[in-house]
Amino acid sequence: MDVTRLKNTKERVEGGGVCIYCGWDGGQDGLRDEHIVPYSLGGTVQLEAASCSRCERITSYIDGYLANSVFGHFRVHTAVQSRSGHPSTLSATVELGSGVRVVDLATKDHPYFLNMPVWRPPGLLLGAQMSDGFLGADVHKYWYLLPEFRRTLGMSVGEIGRVIDMSKPPNYPAFSRGLAKIAYCDTVRKFGLDGFRPLAIPDIILGKYQNIAHFVGSEARRQPLPPYKPGNLHSVSGGTVTYKRLKLLVAEIRLFGDSGTAECGMPFYTVLVGAEGRRKVISKGPPPALPRSILL
Repeated sequence: MDVTRLKNTKERVEGGGVCIYCGWDGGQDGLRDEHIVPYSLGGTVQLEAASCSRCERITSYIDGYLANSVFGHFRVHTAVQSRSGHPSTLSATVELGSGVRVVDLATKDHPYFLNMPVWRPPGLLLGAQMSDGFLGADVHKYWYLLPEFRRTLGMSVGEIGRVIDMSKPPNYPAFSRGLAKIAYCDTVRKFGLDGFRPLAIPDIILGKYQNIAHFVGSEARRQPLPPYKPGNLHSVSGGTVTYKRLKLLVAEIRLFGDSGTAECGMPFYTVLVGAEGRRKVISKGPPPALPRSILL
């Protein structure tokens, strides 16, 4: 299922008018709509009356991390929708013979880096022990540099320089929670809130469960497949895998799938969203303390 093909639509949440994350009815504040793919990444599909104000503050942080810390410059260069608009200039750190300096450049001239976090597939699929670490953690690094960049900086013939990547190291838990939110919201869209057993995913999204890499991972291949055709922005596809006596619901996510080089597109990520079956209890009261572990 390609989320970007569902333009400007809203989907009603089946589940009795409670927050999809904590089960609370929202009290006097009620419930708010929730984007499947964050609006700041170009998402247009929303779940109606899906999150309470307390959980919305948490998911807003996750969406903000993806939008600003991971895809910040990339969003500006690709003109992804933004409620506050995009700046016309961006800063770059360059090292020349005269030393390191920061220069402000028009967006069209600005060089940028995109570091996409990758690690192993979900530990549950590998039969690994539960761990709060991200084994095999690495990044796929993408960069953009105009051929005219030397002229833009006024570099002389033969002068050597380089652009310095000032990106912060990836926050793997925050990135994984963002993937979990996308996968979970899309599964709720498909099956309804009470149409499957979510296992640990709501706890992961809310930051209450530490063994994230047991349920969220990336592809095993060393180089991602080529990008999609232009216009296929994001993809969220679903399937199932059998684990012991459970049939697990699996989501595969590719963000900005039409970007990259001709040979190497963006990575794929896997989220074990839940299991087939029905939830036994949906609470309408204030959210209780959530567990830090879960038995499968």
